Amino acid sequence: MINTIALLSLALFFLYTYYGKVNPDVVYVDNIKVFSSFNMSKDLDRTHQKNLQKQKKTVDSIIAILQDSDKNNPNDELQRRFVFENNKLKEMGEYFTNNVSQQVWSRINSYIEEYGTQNNYTLIMGTQGNGNIMYAQKELDVTQNFIEFANKKYEGE
Repeated sequence: MINTIALLSLALFFLYTYYGKVNPDVVYVDNIKVFSSFNMSKDLDRTHQKNLQKQKKTVDSIIAILQDSDKNNPNDELQRRFVFENNKLKEMGEYFTNNVSQQVWSRINSYIEEYGTQNNYTLIMGTQGNGNIMYAQKELDVTQNFIEFANKKYEGE
């Protein structure tokens, strides 16, 4: 009888140790946190913001000159330059929103695939805080671990 209890206890201990500590197959990351915490995104944003600020100053200086100029005798060349520079500012903003974000997401997606493979995940879901994942145990949130992994990969570590 004691041997049976000992054997059963050992079997339960083995099952708990083996199955109780296995990583889950399905996890999730917070896409917004990943994008904003990813060093590539920060680097590109800093560079882009410098260029945008420079272009915005150009547009603002033209506006100031136009406002100070003679309203009865508008400077057509300056107005054309304003339209050109203002359109350039809009294009720069659209470029960042579309192309740069796409570059960042492309890199993140390649890293997420590698991260999932290394950690034997069946599925990594993304959430944006708008109802994609209504509830999940906190243990399934691997956002911070993935951010650290992605930033190390980006920095070449």
